[in-house]
Amino acid sequence: MKKIVLYAVLLFLVTEITAQTSNPQQYKYVFTVAKDGSGDYLFIQDAIDAMRVYPLAPITLYIKNGVYNEKIELPANNTDVTFIGENVDSTIIVFNDYSGKGKLTTFTSFTAKISGNRFVAANITFANSAGPVGQALALYVDADKAVFKNCKFLGNQDTIFSSGENTRQLFVDCYIEGTTDFIFGPSTAVFQNCTIRAKSNSFITAASTTKGKAFGYVFFDCKIITDSAVTKLHLGRPWRANAKTVFIHCDLPKAIAPEGWNNWSNPENEKTVLYAEYKNTGDGAAITQRVKWSKQLSEKEIKKYTLANVFLYSKSSNEKDLLWFADYNLKAKPFDITAFTQKAPQMIPLYKNGVPNSTGATDKENATFKDNVTRIAKVSNPTLTIYKPAKPNGKAVIICPGGGYTILAFDKEGTRVAEEMNRWGITAFVLKYRLPDDSFNIDKSLAPLQDAQQAIRLVRSNAKEWGVNKNQIGIMGFSAGGHLASTAATHFKFMADAGNKDTTSVRPDFAVLIYPVISFDSTITHKGSRNNLIGAKASTQLTGFFSNELQVDMETPPSFLVHAGDDGAVPVENSIRYYQACIKNKVPAELHLYPKGGHGFGMNNKTTDDNWLERLKNWINRL
Repeated sequence: MKKIVLYAVLLFLVTEITAQTSNPQQYKYVFTVAKDGSGDYLFIQDAIDAMRVYPLAPITLYIKNGVYNEKIELPANNTDVTFIGENVDSTIIVFNDYSGKGKLTTFTSFTAKISGNRFVAANITFANSAGPVGQALALYVDADKAVFKNCKFLGNQDTIFSSGENTRQLFVDCYIEGTTDFIFGPSTAVFQNCTIRAKSNSFITAASTTKGKAFGYVFFDCKIITDSAVTKLHLGRPWRANAKTVFIHCDLPKAIAPEGWNNWSNPENEKTVLYAEYKNTGDGAAITQRVKWSKQLSEKEIKKYTLANVFLYSKSSNEKDLLWFADYNLKAKPFDITAFTQKAPQMIPLYKNGVPNSTGATDKENATFKDNVTRIAKVSNPTLTIYKPAKPNGKAVIICPGGGYTILAFDKEGTRVAEEMNRWGITAFVLKYRLPDDSFNIDKSLAPLQDAQQAIRLVRSNAKEWGVNKNQIGIMGFSAGGHLASTAATHFKFMADAGNKDTTSVRPDFAVLIYPVISFDSTITHKGSRNNLIGAKASTQLTGFFSNELQVDMETPPSFLVHAGDDGAVPVENSIRYYQACIKNKVPAELHLYPKGGHGFGMNNKTTDDNWLERLKNWINRL
């Protein structure tokens, strides 16, 4: 009996192992990410999470041009992965964490952490946008046999952390910038034909090579450049006692300190480090005043500095392992635009049979792009743009960008927010609503509300087709878009388009109001929004109708509000009054007030470590 059971167990194990290691064609090996929706995913981390761990064949991720504002991590079990960007200057992965932000440390402040062995990246910018606030990594790489080709690394202090005591990394044709110790760590890393820009009087490298290793950092044919204010730059200082750093055939600027190297205020380091140079050029290459404990490599010693020798792992390694770096040009294959499906987010007209309340005037819509914000003006033909998540959870939100009822900050407070909602599994709809204008609208005060109600009606009517729960449809708005969202949340019993006979409910199931205009009370309102919507001389009745803190009742949907106390455009009293009205009417509400941030901070209030989006995510998950 025991033999039969043992045989069955062995048979199961063999079958399971075979299933895991055979039929590699059943798995996906090419992934695409695109901000315009033409890829498999909108976010890089979502693509990483979908990859098979320990793949049976190499995986390629193509990343289309765009600014990917996210913190990414490729775990150790995601091996043999290649990232190919469309263009190094336009394919940008950026985040703004830094040591001391909340509980973050140097080693958790990264924008990208790469741990999967045999990783390749090409044509990508890795950036940390926290600014000169201390340690803030753009890249944390502890993968072995990692290659970065034609990439840029932007930051200040500690831009690149090359980690792993027994890891090897190769940077070819890359651009690296920073202030202090901006290339640091224990790995064996080669920088070949790279441009390295120092932005302050400090240190380029801070190696922490482990004892017994023959090589640490090796720079071949690199060009060091400096900002104009830099006058004293050191090639390196030892983060740990056995640091090894060598510059070979590099172009060194005048700003290089004559002594070249620094012992990090510890003379004992001078006995254990290897800091060396060989035939460097440029105004900073003079060796007459170099510290005595550094060295100039001899003709015999320089022969050891080949890629094969530097990356030698052990004498028992086979030839293929020794030459893993030789085919990096092949691995860094060209970007393949044909891998994308061109499935852009679907934009649909809000109305099928003509726009109500319209004068029929010629469309004069126009858009401008400045300071990374697209501003759309003169909207007379409203639309709804649909952003579908990879894994929908049934919730939906209609997003109303702000702009004082004169423009729409369509990406900053619209499409970018929709992409974030997609990451949470929420289906997002960006509403391009009509802007009040007497030349386009018969009654300009009703046009935006008509559009908001129609958007809710449309999403609810098509809920099944779009993978949405018809009872989990919310509305979200920023600034004047927050006024529209709060108007929709409090006026759903009022039929803004009297001619519409559709009885589908236009009550949103929740409301998200970000630094919203709520009241038209002259003591606290944003006069531009009020005047644009109802006019400077509107009646007391109309002013009260659109003062939404006065319209809250027990049927008002649950509401989430965010505001800054120093908002000079829309006083914080707007959110406070709405919140108080919700509490008075026993409507569930959550209000987050920040001391600073001003107006229009969008998804990122840079004055605080607290992330209101995380607060919102938790709140929506509880609904």
